[in-house]
Amino acid sequence: MTVNKKQYPIYGDSVVSKQLANGLRVMVVAKPEYYKTYATLSVEYGSIDNQFIDPETNQLVTLPAGIAHFLEHKMFDKNGYDAFDLFTKYGSNANAYTSFTNTNYLFSTTNHVNENLKILLDFVQEPYFTPEKVEKEKGIIGQEIQMYDDDPDSRLYFQTIRNLYPHFPLNKDIAGSVDSIQKITAADLNLAYRVFYQPANMVLKVVGNVNPDEVFSFVEENQNQKQFATPVKIERRFPSQRPYDFERDHHETMNLARPKAAVAIKGIQPLASGVAETKQEMAMLLLLALLFSENSQVYSELYDSGVLDDSFTFELDCEREYYFAMLLGDTDEPQRFIDSLISVMRTAVDKIDGLTADFELIKKEKIGQRVSMMNSLEAIATRLGDKENHFTNLYDEVAIIDQMQLSDLKAAAVQLFDLKAVTTNIFD
Repeated sequence: MTVNKKQYPIYGDSVVSKQLANGLRVMVVAKPEYYKTYATLSVEYGSIDNQFIDPETNQLVTLPAGIAHFLEHKMFDKNGYDAFDLFTKYGSNANAYTSFTNTNYLFSTTNHVNENLKILLDFVQEPYFTPEKVEKEKGIIGQEIQMYDDDPDSRLYFQTIRNLYPHFPLNKDIAGSVDSIQKITAADLNLAYRVFYQPANMVLKVVGNVNPDEVFSFVEENQNQKQFATPVKIERRFPSQRPYDFERDHHETMNLARPKAAVAIKGIQPLASGVAETKQEMAMLLLLALLFSENSQVYSELYDSGVLDDSFTFELDCEREYYFAMLLGDTDEPQRFIDSLISVMRTAVDKIDGLTADFELIKKEKIGQRVSMMNSLEAIATRLGDKENHFTNLYDEVAIIDQMQLSDLKAAAVQLFDLKAVTTNIFD
């Protein structure tokens, strides 16, 4: 297969990628000046992907909520050993996490890169599930779920997402619920693994003190020694939903010392594809920063009037199948907090023209953040992109932000700040 190389001379880095015969994509950024190497094996399978067509039976399958996260936990547990112990033997740190759309297995090390790569590839590509081990794991994950249920910030965040997506898999926690994980069986795990853990649905990203050609050669040899089923098309299924059918307002009593409030906006208009999608995402991110970051004029006014304090934060989450923005924080006046933020959104298009100087500062800040990220192997690997955005990466983002105009933010405001798509949440 052809090696693709994207060079970024100004930073002295290159992103080198190769798709192997079995479909596994390998991406490498060589950083010879570093002692450490970081690698992540990403599977495009997350918590929202619990309904799909079984390619063997051509039947629609619905698996219990939380199964992608459960599968991630069980991948480390092998016949007579734990994969974590193998990484420890070589002095590396390993971990894994599941998101709404992906499962990621990773390690960082200063030595024995090939040995660690072999462990990573082998344990993820060799499933081992037994009914006994599955039953044991239910108690462990159940405790994890209960821990998050007792965290008011976590509860506020996920309840606000449920407000936006009451009829979509985002309305379930990534880990599922205590009840849903009780329904998971070893057969369910094997089915999910068979459908989603195909090499063609995985990306291996390696960043650090490595030689790309040597990484490709080692990984290719590892893959050639294994037998994989014929790749099949993954057909995910999602329930149909009306865009504006969601819970507008939610109020919950948690007996808190200080109330918490959230405002979220559901993305209604579809995003573009490829690099254009990244540009839209960057424009929306800059828009939120222009209006609500600590250095913004709007933030200062709201802070001085007591609407916001240091607990205030915002985020933009753009993934396949969905995107949303959320603003949340602690406040003594939750309704005033909500009304003030919505008022800013309502007038955003008109306000933007008067914020030229602030816009230039925000651009410099965001570019500076990304250049700083280039010192982090983890940040580089995490932002190497995916097939949805044509693998637009951290280095590409700098150029995209640098070329951004105020008109792009005005377009982003029109797209994002649809006040018919706003939900609010108060916990007190």
